[in-house]
Amino acid sequence: MPAIEAFLSQAGGSAADDGELRFPPVTRDHILHCSYDSWFPKYRTSCIRSRIIPLSADFVSYLREDGIILADEDNGTAATGAADEAWEPSFTSQTHPPPSHLAGQGDGDYSSSSDEEDDDSGEEDNATARLPPNVRFPELHAAIGAAIAELGSAVAPKLNWSSPKDATWISRHPNTVKCTSANDVYVLLKSSSFVSHDLDHAFDDTVHTSSSHSSSFSSSSFKPVLVLRSFFSPLPSLEFRCFVKDRNLVAMAQRDLRYYAFLRSLRPAIVSRAMELFTEKLKFTFPDACFVFDVYIPEAATYESDDDDDDELSMKKSRLGRARLIDINPWAPRTDTLLFDWQELLDIQVARPMLGGAVTESDNRGGDIDDTFTKTDESSEPGEEEEEEEEHVPELRLVEHDDPAAYNFGSAPYSAHKLPKDVVDASMAGEGGMREFAQQWQRMTGGGGGGGNTSAGASAGGRS
Repeated sequence: MPAIEAFLSQAGGSAADDGELRFPPVTRDHILHCSYDSWFPKYRTSCIRSRIIPLSADFVSYLREDGIILADEDNGTAATGAADEAWEPSFTSQTHPPPSHLAGQGDGDYSSSSDEEDDDSGEEDNATARLPPNVRFPELHAAIGAAIAELGSAVAPKLNWSSPKDATWISRHPNTVKCTSANDVYVLLKSSSFVSHDLDHAFDDTVHTSSSHSSSFSSSSFKPVLVLRSFFSPLPSLEFRCFVKDRNLVAMAQRDLRYYAFLRSLRPAIVSRAMELFTEKLKFTFPDACFVFDVYIPEAATYESDDDDDDELSMKKSRLGRARLIDINPWAPRTDTLLFDWQELLDIQVARPMLGGAVTESDNRGGDIDDTFTKTDESSEPGEEEEEEEEHVPELRLVEHDDPAAYNFGSAPYSAHKLPKDVVDASMAGEGGMREFAQQWQRMTGGGGGGGNTSAGASAGGRS
């Protein structure tokens, strides 16, 4: 979409005179390009092991329904396997497709009921809604269980874009999104406002485009998917958000807003590792010129200091493993910029901006990759192109020792999303209401996560 990307670059190049953030239009296609099932197959060797399961319209309706009905034949399993197995490459799961009579219904505009249904069909829908998941959608339930087993018996779920991190308060594995059973997955998904946003508001404030030549992922073909990734516990200090403008990595920010003294000495190595991943994997292959991606840069499995090595950067890089791609986010106001603000990022001037679609395999075989893109700087002399370009070094912002954000212990992440309406209502009913709710929830989750048909709170449809 060269025309749109050119406008995006120009619109972001300067701040509005009145101080108001004037963000370039965000296209529907751009949101789709950031969907996990769109980019994971291309970059899977740099990602966490994952299984992608298409979701039927019936399962989407289940997520939207009030209350939580769990499978009545579900056993959680303990996580096994080495931590390194979480990073092995994998393919999109096609072993257990959803039911053929449910898969592929609709174009993303799912609805749980229709005003035109007669009384009989309404009664049938109510009866269906009371069925446990293993009866209501058995193939999908089996696919989730099989994927959990394949991924080491512990997974972290998400939908196309969002993880249910705001629902960890209800998890059987405290303060994590760890799931060892299908019921664990259901509880987190149905309790999350972030998941509800994926289903109902993913394309809010976007514009349609008629140019989709660079992608087979059409807007009209959007389908929700469940992503299950091998669960692991990263060091929050080594997670970073990276901002790409006109196919240049222009900025990086620490994701965990706490002060870590050791990061200062690793700053050049962190930038270098992120640049390696961006240059080798993302720069010429992601469909859009502007986007945001998250990386985890683990400590190296083995680290040996070489006394003869005078290159300080090389020595520090050897302390860190290669950067791993965790997520890709839209270049859009909805994406948290952490230690930056959007106006700063929009005002960054890129010396050699590149516009154009992603490079395909045929483009790559055809010659110089740079020929595929349009460079907006036309002022260079013929002899200057032969000189080696100086690569833009992104600014990495870290939380400083005296930054108030580093000591904001009183505010828990996602606290605004954590309590469903049912819990709030129970608390307003006094001690008796909370006791009744707690007893009902304990009965539902007793016995290792199996729950039967008891329904209680935490629905995607009602939150305070």
